[in-house]
Amino acid sequence: MTASLNPRVLVEEYARAAFRDPLQFARPRQDRTCPICGFTGKFLAAGPRPEARCPNCASKERDRIMGLYLDREGIRMEGRTILHFSPERPFWRRWHRLPGYVSGDVKVNKYANTQVDITRIQYSDAHFDHVICHHVLEHVPDDALGMRECARVLKPGGRAFFSVPQDLDRAETWERPPAMSVAAFERVVGRDHKRLYGRDFGDKLAAAGLRPDTIAVSPEEAERHRLGYRGLDQIYVCTR
Repeated sequence: MTASLNPRVLVEEYARAAFRDPLQFARPRQDRTCPICGFTGKFLAAGPRPEARCPNCASKERDRIMGLYLDREGIRMEGRTILHFSPERPFWRRWHRLPGYVSGDVKVNKYANTQVDITRIQYSDAHFDHVICHHVLEHVPDDALGMRECARVLKPGGRAFFSVPQDLDRAETWERPPAMSVAAFERVVGRDHKRLYGRDFGDKLAAAGLRPDTIAVSPEEAERHRLGYRGLDQIYVCTR
């Protein structure tokens, strides 16, 4: 893929990177390639994660893992019905003009064209070819209901994509103990996070009526596209 440069995003991302961590430009960095936009060059830091963000489309690690999977499987969104929760900007730019694309959030905003509550999805059973839900469920009080709703609106043979902040050293998801304050809990798990998922996240998806699998990437892909930081993001591909 040949990159089509996005000057507005490039300016925004370099300005953000220079403000947050100006010393990153003095540190050694190797060229990476973004499988979403085709950019090849130096990636930028995202918070504590060095070289995590593509400056040309603002993709992060999990975005690029999903982009690789879509290309690998030959999945195209044209002519499909898609429900995309809290849409990631690189994919929103590619898909938001498609007639079957619903970018949903609890409030309509610049990137969400439809108000959708994941625990009360207003669409009929088996409506969507694809459901995409990255780093949303950790904010949902009744995440099991949200998963069941995603399963309900997914067509048989369709695919749903999920990822959450996940501690792979933890066997079971950690919920806030009754004696622990919300503020203390959020200092550990993140702002407005209701839980910290463990390795049982796939079991939770299965309990909702989905058949989950994880996207695997090779060490070469991880190096070339900068996919890992303290372990790869786990993206679950589900069918029903």
